[in-house]
Amino acid sequence: MELRHISVPHLIAEAGGDPWAVNRSLQAGRPAQIADLAQAFHDAGRCTTESGEAFAEARRRFEAAWNRENGEHPINDSAEVRRATHSLGVQAAQLPKIGTDLEDIAAALAEAQRDGGVLISVLETQLHDIDSQLGEALRLEQSGELTAAERAVIDGYITELENQAISDTKSALGQLESVRGGYSDYLQQSLASLRVEDGYDPTSIEGLDGDGLTPHGERDETAVRAYDAAQRAKDEALVNSPGGMTPEKADAAARLRDYAVATDPAADADARRLASERLDDFAMAHFTGPLPVDPLLGTDARSRAQMRLDWQRKLEKGFAGQPPMAPDQVTQLLDNSEQQARVLVTQQAAKVLEREGLSASAASQVISSMSQGIPLSEIARYDAGLVGAGGAGIQASAGAVSTGAHNLPGSIGVLSAEDAEVVKRLGKRLGIAGSLADMALAGVEITQGAPAGETAGKAVGGFLGGMGLGWAGGALGGMALGPGGAFVGGVLGATLGGFGLGEFGGAVGSQLDH
Repeated sequence: MELRHISVPHLIAEAGGDPWAVNRSLQAGRPAQIADLAQAFHDAGRCTTESGEAFAEARRRFEAAWNRENGEHPINDSAEVRRATHSLGVQAAQLPKIGTDLEDIAAALAEAQRDGGVLISVLETQLHDIDSQLGEALRLEQSGELTAAERAVIDGYITELENQAISDTKSALGQLESVRGGYSDYLQQSLASLRVEDGYDPTSIEGLDGDGLTPHGERDETAVRAYDAAQRAKDEALVNSPGGMTPEKADAAARLRDYAVATDPAADADARRLASERLDDFAMAHFTGPLPVDPLLGTDARSRAQMRLDWQRKLEKGFAGQPPMAPDQVTQLLDNSEQQARVLVTQQAAKVLEREGLSASAASQVISSMSQGIPLSEIARYDAGLVGAGGAGIQASAGAVSTGAHNLPGSIGVLSAEDAEVVKRLGKRLGIAGSLADMALAGVEITQGAPAGETAGKAVGGFLGGMGLGWAGGALGGMALGPGGAFVGGVLGATLGGFGLGEFGGAVGSQLDH
């Protein structure tokens, strides 16, 4: 917004945050696209009276709150439903519930956007009014017609107006952060429910759900532009250089082909998407600097991209006696495998928590918090105060857990005394676990009574076997897990520093033996 006499940057600094930025992060979501996907899942399943009524109520909430949409980067709804059922193993009976869960997310986002818009509108009205009053006060101050006493009164009035502008901005910021926080908590609970109960990882709505991430379509477009600006000329020079074909030349030629497809408006939409993903993997694999760790799988984006490129090459050439696969087949398989891995580790982590004695609702809340990057060591709270040393690991906090009510971070629930005891016990046994993948893999060792020092490779194998990961075999060949299953094993193994090379087997294994 534009004000004549008030500095917006000064307001933001004094308020301790930017309410407009908070609102923009909410408004970036695309609830109508999520609602359309929800409708596709709902229509594809057989609805009971109960599921139909739940979906209709969620749709009414959405329609009451939503009033616009930016149609960029729409989801291919029918293709996503087909992929969920045919490639990801989602059961047909779950389709109506997935539809309702997605519709509830769309409604919650639309409501948050509506509330955020109202709060910003009220703030801007207040600031414009204050700005107008400031203008009149400054005009009088500079008129040269005031006595010393009158000037002192005007100066005091100007100070009051400036303080009021700061106060209004700070108040709006707090309310907007509350709206965003409430929606974010609900979103994470819903995503956890989709993975644990429905067996579906809704990657397709990432960035459209107002979570602050860049939508896949925008990220892929950025990668294509970056490749054109920084790498394409180098690849052309390498491919056209004297000498025979080398692995480096082959990789460069593949990137040039991907660029040609990604920028061809006549190409198939899925082909453009998959080619763009490969260029994005190349860019991220060479990114320098620190990156956040995925709280589900425990890897950062650079490690993920490097692993994807490695498996892309392996599967295109033919893996473990399997026939070579086309580039698009490989990339789609990797996408499907990652989604399945996120579902598997979330479901297994929930089983670990429930098997250890946590109630189902509390397990869902804990998983929701961990999915937001909140370590288990910080989940147990007493009187809203953090129990134990923040970031010191589960063991540090578990010893200090009392038996009162424990507020979960994000205000998404309360741990009962019984559930707090479970956290205390887990703290003694899983002191090193951080991501959901750590917890899921550790749970296999708990169940199987693994000795100290069991390798990460064995833990991964036991985890995949225990989850019945036959979904990637069958049509892809005779391997026990298939190429997709092997890739999932690689994803999970990487969270622990590689098969047999991480500290999981020694550190966690020894903890469990105690």
